[in-house]
Amino acid sequence: MKKKRRIILIGFRSFIQTNFYKLFRSKHKIIKLKFSKINNFKFYENDVIINCSNDKEFFTSKYTQKNDRNLIIAKKLKKSNSQLVLLSSRNVYKPQLNLNENSSKRPIDIYGNNCLISEYNCKKILSNLTILRISNIVGLETLNKKRSSLMGVMIDGIKKKHIKFDASYQWNKDLIPIRIFCLYLEKILLNKYFGILNVGSGCKIKIKNFIRYLNLSNKIKISINYDKIIKNEYSYNINKLKKVTKIYFPKKIIINEFKKIGKLINK
Repeated sequence: MKKKRRIILIGFRSFIQTNFYKLFRSKHKIIKLKFSKINNFKFYENDVIINCSNDKEFFTSKYTQKNDRNLIIAKKLKKSNSQLVLLSSRNVYKPQLNLNENSSKRPIDIYGNNCLISEYNCKKILSNLTILRISNIVGLETLNKKRSSLMGVMIDGIKKKHIKFDASYQWNKDLIPIRIFCLYLEKILLNKYFGILNVGSGCKIKIKNFIRYLNLSNKIKISINYDKIIKNEYSYNINKLKKVTKIYFPKKIIINEFKKIGKLINK
């Protein structure tokens, strides 16, 4: 007899882990598990495991298997036949607009390169593997992260009444609110999707407009350094995401979510 399907979130106070748990803990059987505890935890065939944990070196240093927690977990799950969900990154792609799952791979940094290698190594071990290449997730981040994020930089700047940007202030990005991301993630899990999937809003949003949606521009100083840097605009084509999840959030809803995030920040 199969045990009831469990969703196991590996990490310790991760931004995604915290928000997904809060949103769905009354609907699903969800367990939060520290990475350091996985060797003493019993995984079952019907489990779905989402790795929200990364070694700090995975963001900054050349790839090594000992720093790849995805791979360590995949090896642990090999005999259990559980489903593993990797939270990969859009940094594996060559920057461009309207990216899809088959777009050219050209990692833009060490983290993107490590994500791509990790995906490849995990695919060699597990067939029940879901790889989600995530765009910029935005929300009220209240915890220190191992890797700085757009929201982390902004919230730190808000505290100082001064946000410093480079030329990317004028560029298009695919920004997805944390609640919308979690809603997509739940549907991906319920539909037991295996394979690679881009998860983003599917909207092209300039950072300067994002700040306007948050209603912050009149309350803080914004300075922009226009020194030449390689242009890094991107957005996702989410046709496959919509097909898999059978849900879609148009730009109007995305913007409303930005406004809600702004109200939380302004409290």
